[in-house]
This record gives sequence, C-alpha cells and structure tokens, in this order.
Amino acid sequence: MKFLPILPLALAAIFAMPQANAADIKQNNINTCVTGAVKYKVADKGDATKLCNCTIGVRSNMTIGQMWEIESYAQDKKDPSSLPYVKKMQKDLQQCTVGLNLKQPQKPA
Repeated sequence: MKFLPILPLALAAIFAMPQANAADIKQNNINTCVTGAVKYKVADKGDATKLCNCTIGVRSNMTIGQMWEIESYAQDKKDPSSLPYVKKMQKDLQQCTVGLNLKQPQKPA
C-alpha cells in the first residue's frame, strides 16, 4: 500500500516517456518497401517511394478486428475478397499504382 500514492506519477511517467512512435514503425515499413522495390527493380526510388507511402498508408487503416476476420476466413478456406472493407482496400491499393512506372520484379544482380 506504500506505492499507492506513487502510482499516478508512475502512470504519468510511462506516458511521458519517449516511445516507439507509430509513425516510426510506419516509416520503417515504408523504407523497407522502398528498398525492396528498388532492389528488385520494380520501380526507381521516386516511384517506389510514392507506391510504398500509398500502400503502407492503405494497409495501416486496417483494424485488428479486420485482420482477425481475414485470418479467420483464410483458416476456414474462404475467400475474404467478398468482405466490403477488403473490396475497398483492393480498390485503394490499385489507385496507388496509377501514374507510376512499375515493372515485374527481377532478381538483383
């Protein structure tokens, strides 16, 4: 019981501490995507950056519940493409490619 008065301060300190930002995780995913797209010659760095920013942005809007629902569909051997949010996400992902010069992946040299 001696720690009870300290508890609010400890909770405040946890929230005030610098933590891994969601933006940092998102940016790391974008950087990894760009590196892969350039390495496999799918796009130059400019187009890869546009593509990856867009696709990671679209994917980041998916909720955990939606991910679980898709996983449940997969485990039940059902096609999740009929789900309304999956249809919207596919449409949004297709928009990410508009105006970009993309190629089939190639093995790196």
